[in-house]
Amino acid sequence: MRKRLHAANRALVAFETSAVGALLIAVCVVVLLQVLMRYLFAYPNPWSEEVSRFCFIWLSLLGASLAVEHRAHFGFDQVTKALAPRAKKVVERFAGAVVLLFSLLLIGTGIALMDLTMGERSPALNLPVALVYAAAPVSGLLMVVHMVAGWAGEDSG
Repeated sequence: MRKRLHAANRALVAFETSAVGALLIAVCVVVLLQVLMRYLFAYPNPWSEEVSRFCFIWLSLLGASLAVEHRAHFGFDQVTKALAPRAKKVVERFAGAVVLLFSLLLIGTGIALMDLTMGERSPALNLPVALVYAAAPVSGLLMVVHMVAGWAGEDSG
């Protein structure tokens, strides 16, 4: 069971990493295109600002879930280095609980925002606004999966 969880988590991480890379490239290309269109041709694209914003939102939240996977989220290394091993473990568990609580909050709030914006459409692209807000619960769920997989790996190692 743990091996399957670990393999599934690795596949998720690979997919997230590819998605984040693709979104980063998309943001860069779209912003560059917008600058070129605005300053070289004096014709700004009406849709490029919206595309870059939507991609950046997804990029940021997927990046946050990858940070949880790599344990690269906010921490006080200088403080924890000086702690005794037992105290360090307690602080790490507390930090994990805070991240888990934040992840669950992202899921709940994201679903509520999606529900509120279900009928709204974006002005330039005419996309459902709920699609943008879906980044929050998806990211929160991925964070929870990464944390559970990390805990399972700690227990087996």
